[in-house]
Amino acid sequence: MSLGALTGAGVGELLDPGSPVRRHYEDLANNLLSLGEVRSVVVTSPEPGAGCTSVCVGLGAALAGMGKRSAVVDCNLEDPGLHRIVGGPNFTGLTSGLDSEKALQRYGYETVPGLLIVPTGPVLPDLPARIETGKFVEVVRSLEEGRDLVILDAPVAGSVLGSPNLSGGFDGVLLVVHASRTPKSVARETTDDLLDAGVNLLGVVLNGCS
Repeated sequence: MSLGALTGAGVGELLDPGSPVRRHYEDLANNLLSLGEVRSVVVTSPEPGAGCTSVCVGLGAALAGMGKRSAVVDCNLEDPGLHRIVGGPNFTGLTSGLDSEKALQRYGYETVPGLLIVPTGPVLPDLPARIETGKFVEVVRSLEEGRDLVILDAPVAGSVLGSPNLSGGFDGVLLVVHASRTPKSVARETTDDLLDAGVNLLGVVLNGCS
């Protein structure tokens, strides 16, 4: 079930191919790629603060550094954070793609060659419910064309379980738990909840290891 253990890092280290944390993310990337036909993965955690967004960025950057093409999409419309982590704008993004007939990749930007960042874009009160439309899955999955992995930076596991599209619309779910912040009982309970709900749980990543 375990897919890797990661050391906490800032965005500079996550994007730097010479960073000592890079090899841990490369291990995670290789483990995911070894699972076979996994083209889109939802990344969630039992609670806020486990480092999901950092894991998404680190994983995407590692794939890019390995010569793969990846995309990270911020699907946490209640608390967008991807653009803040990478220090980029949030003028357009996922919500722009949901409102347009243009390809979603037009509303993102590359932070390093091969890594496409798609923030939430403008968030209006009615938009979180639109994640449950068929267009949401279609628009995000369109990024799979020409990319080795699409990574969805999702809200906490409780919200993922409440969303049929996030829990079952993609190839699997990756659970991130934090070494010092996530109680073992909470990690175990969340894992059981995901499995009981029939979610394709690809594995658990331990973040924040010293």
